[in-house]
Amino acid sequence: MVIVDTFSINPVPGDDDGLQSFELVGSVDAHAETVLNEFRSQVTGTSVLLNFAEVERVNSMGLSLLLKLFEECEAAGVKVQVCNLNRMTNMLFKITGLGRFIHGNSPATTAPGAADSAEPAVPLNSNKADRGSESIRPANATLKFMANLQTGEQLSGWYLLNTYLQRRLERPIHLEQPQLGQDVAEASADLLFSKPFDACSMMQTQAFVPLMRPVGEADEVVILMRSEDDRKLDELDKPMVVTVSQNSFVYILGRSLCDESGMDSSAFGYQFAGNEIKALQMLVKQKADVLFMLKKTYEGLSSFARSATQVIDESATHFAYHLFCAAPYLSDMHQPLTDLLIEMEHNDQGKQVLEDIQINNWCVPDEGEIKMLQMLYNRYRAS
Repeated sequence: MVIVDTFSINPVPGDDDGLQSFELVGSVDAHAETVLNEFRSQVTGTSVLLNFAEVERVNSMGLSLLLKLFEECEAAGVKVQVCNLNRMTNMLFKITGLGRFIHGNSPATTAPGAADSAEPAVPLNSNKADRGSESIRPANATLKFMANLQTGEQLSGWYLLNTYLQRRLERPIHLEQPQLGQDVAEASADLLFSKPFDACSMMQTQAFVPLMRPVGEADEVVILMRSEDDRKLDELDKPMVVTVSQNSFVYILGRSLCDESGMDSSAFGYQFAGNEIKALQMLVKQKADVLFMLKKTYEGLSSFARSATQVIDESATHFAYHLFCAAPYLSDMHQPLTDLLIEMEHNDQGKQVLEDIQINNWCVPDEGEIKMLQMLYNRYRAS
């Protein structure tokens, strides 16, 4: 499917009893903001039904814009419902707490913060105090840059990026990788490139600021089984699932994919391997039936490793991204860092480094993207 950046909302004839029906067409993302803002003036009844049959995708920014619209309508006494969502959009509505707007859902079972279907168990813990101003570095001190890579093949490239940043910022920077199983939120760092939920944790516990994200590099999930296993996932009796960590977007999205397929992921068994290679080995050695893995990690496996597995399902949510973040006490460096990363695609050395870290380019994350990611993070963290 070719995704186009066009969006429209068209009235559907046949309104009755105060119900207004509209058809949404296109992609609901940042480009939809103007149309959604103008749509509010078209609502004259007390009930609105939005048909998503012609919606190609909804990303995190689109969800944020929709939530704003729905809340404005509710405040004005207008009931909003949506129908005919595709599988991925339906899943995102549910896991972010917007499932209460899906036509036919009961508000009693889909209230914000409650499960919309077989809800994944709450995996996250965060009882740490805000440490945002605890580690202020002297002006010329070496900065610690922690990079939680998307694939192991990127490692040498990130050392090159570290050197690239040092020379242009004229500041010593030391690159580190998290140890296997290490909680990034417990780490001491000044700069961070990390997974969506790890970045959210650093934002909330240490007030880190999300500066950039890779362009077109949404974190998606694949569900794998062994290549010789001829069973279907829904034919497994209480399957054992292995994945890297319970504190991850991969775990939540993998479970949600299963639930959206009509299974009850709460009945599965789970093992957490700590790293992708160990998780893959557990699947291949028949210590688990199913593996949830970051799609980019899977695509970076050798052909031999991939041949031992088969893809049973995969996501296409366009929702979460790895994030490049900086500590709050580096506020004077936030804009220079942002400018430097954006400009990489415009010089030969920068282009080569981007190729080595397997990133097309950088862009500033939309406020709505961060808002929805944090909403999802908070929804599944322990109180």
